[in-house]
Amino acid sequence: MPKPRYFAVQVTSTASPEQLYLLLADAPTWCSWAGPLIKRSEWEVEPGPSGIGGIRSLGRPPFMVREQIVEADPAHHHGYRMISGQPLRSYVANVHLVEVEGAAGQVAHTSIEWAGTMVALIPGTGWVMERLLRRMIAGFARRLAAAAEPT
Repeated sequence: MPKPRYFAVQVTSTASPEQLYLLLADAPTWCSWAGPLIKRSEWEVEPGPSGIGGIRSLGRPPFMVREQIVEADPAHHHGYRMISGQPLRSYVANVHLVEVEGAAGQVAHTSIEWAGTMVALIPGTGWVMERLLRRMIAGFARRLAAAAEPT
C-alpha cells in the first residue's frame, strides 16, 4: 500500500482571520478568488449550523472536485476531506488562521497555514501528486490572502 504524503504551505495576510474565514468557508465565493482552476463553485449540500457536513463542488466542468467540511471553528480552523474528483484517497486538509500580533507601530497580520495528507490512487505517483497539491494550495492561499485584504 502506498504511503501517505504530506504537504504544507504558509502565507501571511493583512486581513483578519474573520475576513479570511468568511471567504474560505463559503463555497460559492471560491470562483471569485481561487483562480483559474476554479471556474465554478457551489454547495452540493449546505453545511449545518455548526458549519460541518457541507459538501462543496469546485473546479472546471467536467473536472469537478467534491469536498466535505469536517472541521469548522470560525476564524480559526477549516478542515475538509476530498470525496471525489482526483486520483487520490484519504485526502484531508486543514487550514488554520493564526492572528499574529504586530510590534509597536507594526500592523498585525494573519498566518494562513494550509496543510494536508493524501495517498495517491496510482502507485508510484505520490511524489507528483504531493508537488502538484502543494503548488495548487499555495496558489489558493495567496489568492485567499489577497482577496480578503482591505482595500
